[in-house]
Amino acid sequence: MIIKLAQSDFLTALQTVQRGASSQSTLPILTGIKIRAEKTVGAVLQSTDLELSIESVCPATVKKEGTVVVTGKLLVDIVRHLPDGAIELSSEDDEKNLIVKAESASFKVKTMPPEDFPAFPEVETKKSVSIEAQTLVEMIRQTGKAVSRDETRPVLTGALLSIEEKNLLLVATDSYRLAIKSVPTKTAGTDKISILIPIRALEEIQRALAATKGEARLSTNENLLKIEADKMVMVSRLIEGQFPNYKQLIPKETLLRAEADKQEVVAAISRVALLAQKNMSVKMTADAQKIHVQAATQGVGEAQETVKAKTKGEAVGEMAFNAQYLLDGLQGASGEKIVFEFTGPVNPGVIKAGNADDYLYLIMPIRIN
Repeated sequence: MIIKLAQSDFLTALQTVQRGASSQSTLPILTGIKIRAEKTVGAVLQSTDLELSIESVCPATVKKEGTVVVTGKLLVDIVRHLPDGAIELSSEDDEKNLIVKAESASFKVKTMPPEDFPAFPEVETKKSVSIEAQTLVEMIRQTGKAVSRDETRPVLTGALLSIEEKNLLLVATDSYRLAIKSVPTKTAGTDKISILIPIRALEEIQRALAATKGEARLSTNENLLKIEADKMVMVSRLIEGQFPNYKQLIPKETLLRAEADKQEVVAAISRVALLAQKNMSVKMTADAQKIHVQAATQGVGEAQETVKAKTKGEAVGEMAFNAQYLLDGLQGASGEKIVFEFTGPVNPGVIKAGNADDYLYLIMPIRIN
């Protein structure tokens, strides 16, 4: 193999693909990145840990085709420290070493047998949908914090991606809060989809598509999800099981509605929470055109703050919520305004974006002693 490519292009592709490689594995081959040089395509990079697989194509001038597998982290570190400009990759005749050259620098890196590298998963597409890449990134940002990290309940360690009435929904819950983001789909006759995507795959999709313009295509069968965007392909195993019936958790009536400036509320809760040191509990009340926030820790001190708001409805008494969960929900809402909807001091509170109905964040209260 002999190829030439740009350091910046190669590093970008390597960093994307390396996220799919295993950092620690009983199978050393899974720590590697496979590089396949094809004259008509360029350099095709692949990684996998058998749960998540990533492929990226890097523009390259291919003088001689070939395939090598190199430890991913080491290669990324080498390329990161090389000067901007052209890089040459070549493998010796026995293909036991990869030679990396740039200006006066030269590295010889041991390779692993390409035949030992797992085949990239083939997804027999049964259902698919297309969405703007940045829209998908935003959906994950707005709901990802609500995904559970508790492995004892596997169905909650991912988010539900579903299509309902030509709307694409991403839903996550950890039993303490629920986040829902909805966007309209453009595809006519869109396939009905209902799948559970692991949190790791969601986080890697968010990173990989962070700078991607244009559409991302999501294809799925019973076990796998494939995401295609620009020059990147990602395949993830899906979570098996039934996601909870989250719709029954959403309050059907609202006793008090309060609309306020999002940044003012975020700033107030952030400040007051400094005095909520033990269980991060902040108390809230709302009355005529105001939201009151307070917190206290015995033996430490207390804090309170008031934010202007447009309120409608009857008083519901003092409510207590986890401060960080509140902030996650508020920061997930788009726009300058947010809406609180309350149904009672022991019932869930709901946060919505003030200018749209496409985001809902439900948070369970903390019982006040």
